[in-house]
Amino acid sequence: MPIAADATAARSSEETLRALWREHRAGALERVDLIVRAVTALTAGELDEQLRVQAQHAAHSLIGSVGTFGFIRACEAARELELELADPAPERASDMSKLIAVVRRELQSEAPTPRGARQTTPAGAQTAVTDQLPVGDDRLQVLIVDDDRQLCERIVAEASARDMRCDSAASPQEARALCAERTPAIVLLDLTFPPDGMTDAYALLSELSTATPPIPVLVLTGTGAFTDRIEAVRRGSRAFLSKALLPGEVLDAAEQFLARDRLATTRVLVVDDDPAVLDAMYSLLGPHDLEVFTLADPLRFWDTLEQVAPELLILDVDMPIVNGPELCRTVRNDPRWSGLAVIFATAHTDAATIEEVFDAGADDYIPKPIVGPELVNRVANRLERVRLYRAQAETDYLTGLANRAKSDEGLAQLVALADRFSEPLSVAMLDLDGFKLVNDRHGHAVGDSVLRRLGEHLRRDFRGNDVVGRWGGEEFIVGMYGMSAENGVKRLAETLARFEEEEFTGSQGTLRVSFSAGVAEYPRDGRDLGAVSRAADDALYRVKATGRGWVLAVGTSSEADRPARSHL
Repeated sequence: MPIAADATAARSSEETLRALWREHRAGALERVDLIVRAVTALTAGELDEQLRVQAQHAAHSLIGSVGTFGFIRACEAARELELELADPAPERASDMSKLIAVVRRELQSEAPTPRGARQTTPAGAQTAVTDQLPVGDDRLQVLIVDDDRQLCERIVAEASARDMRCDSAASPQEARALCAERTPAIVLLDLTFPPDGMTDAYALLSELSTATPPIPVLVLTGTGAFTDRIEAVRRGSRAFLSKALLPGEVLDAAEQFLARDRLATTRVLVVDDDPAVLDAMYSLLGPHDLEVFTLADPLRFWDTLEQVAPELLILDVDMPIVNGPELCRTVRNDPRWSGLAVIFATAHTDAATIEEVFDAGADDYIPKPIVGPELVNRVANRLERVRLYRAQAETDYLTGLANRAKSDEGLAQLVALADRFSEPLSVAMLDLDGFKLVNDRHGHAVGDSVLRRLGEHLRRDFRGNDVVGRWGGEEFIVGMYGMSAENGVKRLAETLARFEEEEFTGSQGTLRVSFSAGVAEYPRDGRDLGAVSRAADDALYRVKATGRGWVLAVGTSSEADRPARSHL
């Protein structure tokens, strides 16, 4: 059963579609009039090819538009009319007139509830989640649902250290009440509650997974039974985590999932020659953290594509002059856009049409008339794959930080911001001290653990507009927007102090590791990104040459303050 939505939001969505229908009803009835002219000409033996094609296209357009607005009988009648107009026979004119009457009669009435629209929650019914957002608190919202109080306290404490908000609920019923007050970004859900709470836990999992928009759930449990895993997947769980994981590892998994799953600022371009369908698509997708752009003229497609730079295309199959498959092939033939996700919307779901769209390079298709929840789910699933592939291409697999190419891109954006707002920008180059010795003495597994843990410290300590990346090997880069080099040194020194407290267990016992860092300030120490990075690198090598394990800004000499110690 889908999760109940805020009644006001549900009514607003339905009212928006009804208002859209009132705007487009006249255009739909004009298409009906065109079909009437074609049937009248057929009866008189005067139907020419141009009018036949126009009428058939009008019937085809009605299938998608009026069906999306909820006129199911009119949609079915329009589908039959399209087939009749493909090869019209005068003896079929009477039956076609009856189909026209069905379409006209239904379209002249007020629009019913759109197909797949959310129903308003009955009075007194329990609601699991609302669309409310917390006021004045933009921290990442996590909800853990578990009756293990100690585990919850440890995860809540770890979340607080990461500047995340974490609420805990001891039962699915309590979780529903908390969700009604504050919608979480992600839920950590145990499946075992006495005496028979597993049934309700599974119900909550289903409700959250089918919410609009869905709330991701990571199942957190002490059992690893295969049947539990399968049932959790069936109910919509996004991951299955063991309670043996440390609280930090659990929250790492939650953050990493959200980083690749988040749809915010995602751009979608919808191309369809029917303005009613475009408006309906915009209305259905707009509330789901998507920037939706619509285009009715396929001849303007390429300019619009370049301007919008979407992450997903939704193309109508049948359009005049240039059809959807032709646009898709054009996209696939350009290296810049060949990886763009493409979904087709089509009123024809026969084998030949489906084969045609996939031959053109489609990733998926959705049948017309459009059903709102199905459209949202198809788009979300495709974008999740896009985000996953992008994360794999832009993220260092070991540390979870940006790779060098992605770091360069982020730093270039910070340089542009610094130029625009006359703010300082500090760039730091970091290098683990004696890292080759760590690998040689204790093995590469320990070395990987050191790299991973430093990545966690950097990811935790530098957020917002900061850029943190693995530059290569044991070297890292940090961009700190709005911060002088001197303040950047202080921030990194705090990170260094915390990192030096970490203990790692190797083949020859425990060890601690430090890092060295050089910090340069843009534009003071370099007029472009390359120059300021080289300046930071020069400061790093000065640290390496004078003892390691400290942080130095370009143009300063604070060797008297550096710690005289070694951890290897």
